[in-house]
Amino acid sequence: MTDRVSRPASGIPAGIGPYRLERLLGEGGMGRVYFGRTPAGSAVAVKVIHRAYAADPEFRRRFALEVAAARRVQGLYTVPVVAADLEAEEPWLATAYAPGPSLQHAVGERGPLPAGEVLALTAGVAEALETIHAAGVIHRDLKPANIVLTADGPKVIDFGIARAADVTAVTATGMRAGTPAYMAPEYIRGQEVTEAGDVFALGLVAHFAATGRPAFGGGSDHAVAYRIIEAEPDLDGCPASVRGVVARCLEKDPALRPTPAEVVRLCGRAANGEFDDGRTPTVVSASPATGPDAPTATTPARTRAPDAAPETPPAPPYAALLGVVGVLALVAVLVAVLLPSSGGAPKKKQPYPVVAATAIFAKGTSGVAFSPDGGTLATGGEDGKVRLWNVATRKAGATFTQHDSAGNTIDVIGLTFSPDGKTLATRSDYSWVGMWDVAGRRQTYGIRESPESLAFSPDGKRIALGISSGVLLRDVADRGDDPRAYLNHNVRVKDVAFSPDGRTLASVGDYSDKRYSPNNEPGKLWDVAHLDPEPYGQGDPRHDLALEDITYAVAFSPDGRTLATGGQGGGVRLWDGATGRLRARLDSPLVTDARDLAFSPDGRTLAVTADRRVLLWNLADRKPSAVLADDETGFGADIRELAFSPDGRFLAGTTTAGRTLMETAAPGGASGTDAADISGVRLWKVPESAGPGTTAPAATS
Repeated sequence: MTDRVSRPASGIPAGIGPYRLERLLGEGGMGRVYFGRTPAGSAVAVKVIHRAYAADPEFRRRFALEVAAARRVQGLYTVPVVAADLEAEEPWLATAYAPGPSLQHAVGERGPLPAGEVLALTAGVAEALETIHAAGVIHRDLKPANIVLTADGPKVIDFGIARAADVTAVTATGMRAGTPAYMAPEYIRGQEVTEAGDVFALGLVAHFAATGRPAFGGGSDHAVAYRIIEAEPDLDGCPASVRGVVARCLEKDPALRPTPAEVVRLCGRAANGEFDDGRTPTVVSASPATGPDAPTATTPARTRAPDAAPETPPAPPYAALLGVVGVLALVAVLVAVLLPSSGGAPKKKQPYPVVAATAIFAKGTSGVAFSPDGGTLATGGEDGKVRLWNVATRKAGATFTQHDSAGNTIDVIGLTFSPDGKTLATRSDYSWVGMWDVAGRRQTYGIRESPESLAFSPDGKRIALGISSGVLLRDVADRGDDPRAYLNHNVRVKDVAFSPDGRTLASVGDYSDKRYSPNNEPGKLWDVAHLDPEPYGQGDPRHDLALEDITYAVAFSPDGRTLATGGQGGGVRLWDGATGRLRARLDSPLVTDARDLAFSPDGRTLAVTADRRVLLWNLADRKPSAVLADDETGFGADIRELAFSPDGRFLAGTTTAGRTLMETAAPGGASGTDAADISGVRLWKVPESAGPGTTAPAATS
């Protein structure tokens, strides 16, 4: 069969097989996934395999098995395969498109889910596993990133490593597919893999949904694998109703785990408060560090719970809701929980002085950056418009439109000024970085990449692009295709920052889809003062940061002595900028996810995004000093990106940061089209002295 992949100048194929491609959805270790449409206009997701893998005959054989297995899975909670070309130069697989956020993204954006929603979700995914297993398939890589929350219920996706139960010999050669943090003990040991391995992963998924963290901790793959085999899960903080279900799924002995059908019944009973796992509390609350697990059938932790027996009484009313029809409604409710709910912000007294926004403007925009002189604020947008705002008047001045090399208008989801203010770099979802002459209001050239972060070096001669597997360093004056250097971080890089002297580059990222890879630490410090002449011949990082969580943001202090990182679970850490050693951790119940952070120009304050507000930290005593919000209630929209004005008098925050309004509207705020009313840029006047006990301007307590 011939290869029917046509490629325009933009780098994104115009079509694959009969499908017209519109945009890149994502990129993983084996290939890229595109959003496309059939000739009749129906939406599909097309997975195209990298040429490096396609050249391997053994991989092609495994890919053929993947397609055959996926075609056997037909159910409400999986996405059907609609076409494939296994003989193409770049093999591809097309499935129905499942619109909605992944569970990984939803929890990362909104934090852990309430217990009731976790039980509904767990029951829905369990029903999906019933369908998958009935087709003779074992998924083998069930994890939050492979569960999509749609209006029609949860969809279990990505059978890239799923195998039919009768062809497990394919992976017996040592090529172990899956994500270590979600592998069952028997899989790690290399023993026979059965459907019970998916149930173990389901327990880990449920725990993550309820707590936002892995049950066996983070760290290296080897450390996590050891704890899965030898230690009990750390279920502290997991709601009691969910904890009982999770504990059953995480039995070390696969024979003692419930079937997916039993998981559905357990979720129903747990929701009604009727679940009793028949175990001592230590089984579900023991720390992973307490020692090895005793794999004996006589310990109380291995006793099958009475409710799992065949004589289980009829399911209570809640379990009936988890049937073929009811689970759709329940998961639709769950999706709604992840979107803005109705009702105003609670009139709750704030623990710190509150600073109300001076202005809320630039609604519907994405990204925010101050010009070096502080007089202009730049924003992007889904409409492809770059707007330059007068900070004093909050009026839009110049506006220009982002185009790719083919002349198509494309969105602008992030931007940054060069140190001299003469150049503005923009990034798009559509594999494009635009380099703009600010004075001439014209795009001088573009770079065909899809970075999640941009940063100019202090001298303005280089720009760093955080991409799916590392960092590209490019000379700004060089308009060629090759970078000056490629730094292999081995994770999806979410943010980059140069030290003030330009000699060190920090990169942090999301390693959730690269846990199987070596050297996948989320944070690294690179020596960029001594680069190898060969762009792809760079050495190892100078230091690895001792991070175990997905990390979204990184920033150097103005003097370069301190590095700050922020990430999942609200963890803000301060590091020695030279040695990479941890200095301090800043914790606050107001910060559930530190999506961005920024040092004030004088280095005395650190601004951190918090739950529907921004928290200012006084770095002298390492205590919060003020809350920045929409109004005096101390609440507002979820801020995703921060920028201090060069003189430190103002802090700007934007809500959308490249995402759609429906994905970023604040909990407790408006929903639907009303989300536009709470989107946009917030501008706060930074209090001159907002230490503990002081009264900040425009604040109440």
